[in-house]
Amino acid sequence: MVKTVARKVFWFEKFIWFITSENYLVVGGRNAQQNEALVKRYMDKTDLFMHSELHGAAVCIIKNPSGMVVSDLSLNEAATFELCHSPCWENKVLSSVYWVYAQ
Repeated sequence: MVKTVARKVFWFEKFIWFITSENYLVVGGRNAQQNEALVKRYMDKTDLFMHSELHGAAVCIIKNPSGMVVSDLSLNEAATFELCHSPCWENKVLSSVYWVYAQ
């Protein structure tokens, strides 16, 4: 008889997420309620907030617990993730992604 143990589900697994090449966790909302929860509950002062210019786009947060400067590589990966999960991708519209510090 084989016993399987269920692993603990992390808080970010209910959102869309990925880990950059430099081990930053990027978390995005699936809908307006999740976008709101990300900003109000899960965003810390050292994190980066990322959003697309198009209405209805997901909010993305780059978790940065160390407070160090996030490199261009991770910013580009997160911006691509943000754009691919926005209406821009489905509508084949070119849009910009901006980011700001959470402070």
